Amino acid sequence: MGDREPLQGQLVFAPGEGMVYGPGSARAELARLLRRVGSQRPFLVTTGSVVSSGLADEVAAMIGPDLVGRFAGSKEHTPGPVVLAGAAEARAAGADALVALGGSSVVDLAKGIALVLAEGEDLDQLRLRPGADGRVHRPALTEPKIPQIALPTTLSGAEFTGAAGITNLDVGEKQLFMAPGLAPRWIVMDPELARSCPARLWAGTGMKALADTIEVQCSRRANPLSDAVAAAALAILAAELPAATADPDDLDARGRCQFAVAMALGQLASVGVGLVAGLRHQLGGGLGVAHGEASTIVLPHVIGFNADAAAAPLARAARAVGLDTADDLARFVTELAAGLGLPTRLRDVGVSPDDLDGVARHVLGDASVRTNPRPVRDAAEVRAVLDAAW
Repeated sequence: MGDREPLQGQLVFAPGEGMVYGPGSARAELARLLRRVGSQRPFLVTTGSVVSSGLADEVAAMIGPDLVGRFAGSKEHTPGPVVLAGAAEARAAGADALVALGGSSVVDLAKGIALVLAEGEDLDQLRLRPGADGRVHRPALTEPKIPQIALPTTLSGAEFTGAAGITNLDVGEKQLFMAPGLAPRWIVMDPELARSCPARLWAGTGMKALADTIEVQCSRRANPLSDAVAAAALAILAAELPAATADPDDLDARGRCQFAVAMALGQLASVGVGLVAGLRHQLGGGLGVAHGEASTIVLPHVIGFNADAAAAPLARAARAVGLDTADDLARFVTELAAGLGLPTRLRDVGVSPDDLDGVARHVLGDASVRTNPRPVRDAAEVRAVLDAAW
C-alpha cells in the first residue's frame, strides 16, 4: 500500500502482558519473551499442517535448546480428547510454558492444556454453564496456570481472550471455558508467520474478525471506546483483506489485518459479541464448519435479525465502510465474501436442513448470545436465521 512504513513495535496491555508485532518479530522477540515469563522448559503446541509447512521447525529453532517437546495433534474445533492428550504430553515433558503456533484451534488447545494441568481432567466440571435464571454460571478455577505465548497464523483472534471453546464430542456441542490466567501472556503478531496461511483460511478468519467488529459495536455492553475502536478495525479489514488474501507476501496488508484483529478483540473481551458467535460455535462444534466460513455465511442474516434492535450501531458500522444502512452493510458483507472466494450459503459447506434444529438448540445455551442486541428467546428464532442462511 504505497510508501507506508510497516507496522512494527510493542503494545503493553497490563504489567507483563502485551503484544509484539511486525515482520520478523517472532525471530527477534520469542526467546526474550519466554525468559520474561520465567520459562526454562517451554513446550510447543501446533497442528500437522504447520509441521508439514516447516514452520514448526523454524519456531522450534527460535525457541532454542530449552524446548522440551511439542504436541502437533491439534484438530479443528478443539475436541476434548485432544486437549487431554496434549495435557498428558506437556505434563510428561515437565513443561513450564506453552507456545501456541497456529490458528484458533491451536490457541484454544493451549488454553485447554493450561486449564487441565492446573484444574484437573474433568472438563464437564470446568466449563461455563447457562442457568435457568438466564445467567452464566462459572466454576471457581483459581489454581495458577502456566504461561502461554501465542504466535497466530490466522486472523481468528482467539489469542486475545481468556476463553476457550472445546468441543464435547459426545453431545456435538462446543462448550465454553474461562478462567483467570488462561489468556496468553504475550502475543506475537508476525506477518512473516502469517504468510504460511492458505488464502481461503486467511479470508475466512478475516471475515470472522470482521463479523466481530460489527458484533462488538452492536453488543448490549458497547461503550464509546469499543464503538470507535471496532469501527476503525472494520474499516482496516474491509480495505486490506482483499490484498492480503490475494498476495501472502504483502506483509504490510497482512500485518494491518493482524493489527485490526488486535484492536477488535481487545474490545470484544470487554463488551462481548452476539448471535454470529453463538452460531459459528455450534455450526463448528456440531457440524465441523470452519468458524470463519460459518461467520461469513450467517453474518448478513444476523444483521437482518438485529436491524431494528441495533439500528444506530449498524448504521455506524455501515458508515465505517462508506455506506449508510444495515441493508447496505449486509449486501457489502455478501459481496466481499463472494469476492474473496468464500461460500455464502450453509448448503455450500455441507449443512443439511435436518441439522438445523440441533444447532438452534445448542445456540440457546451459548454464552455469546447473552450480549446480542436483540434477545434470543427461543430456538424457533435461531432456526429462522439458519433457514435464511441455508
